[in-house]
Amino acid sequence: MGYYIEMKESNFTIKKENFTKALESLKSVFIPENMTCYNFIGGKRYPHFSWVDTKTVIDSETLEDALIEIRYSPTYDSNGDICNVEFTGEKYGDEKIFFNALAPYVKSDSYISFEGEDEATWKWLFKDGKVEQI
Repeated sequence: MGYYIEMKESNFTIKKENFTKALESLKSVFIPENMTCYNFIGGKRYPHFSWVDTKTVIDSETLEDALIEIRYSPTYDSNGDICNVEFTGEKYGDEKIFFNALAPYVKSDSYISFEGEDEATWKWLFKDGKVEQI
């Protein structure tokens, strides 16, 4: 199951001085009491995100490790800033939650665009500490 997607284009920057805060913000959405995605097994509620291991993100020591776990492999420029990411997954997941957590630390006017298996297209646009899907 799942909806196949392909990243088509991106221009995504996080300055090195924001790595620690971006990592903390991303990790915060993986704290079980903050999670809004659940599986129900045997009448019990188990928080989870699609295609991502919660423990791996919480245990990540670097932003790079956490980004890789949420299926976005970063590229760095000569200053050590993240200057782009590559989507390494196959299916659509919980990008809205992850991108909202990262948005305050992403350079304004950054974006990531996708095409879905049905040829639908959309873009996540980061602007002034927020993200919007267009």
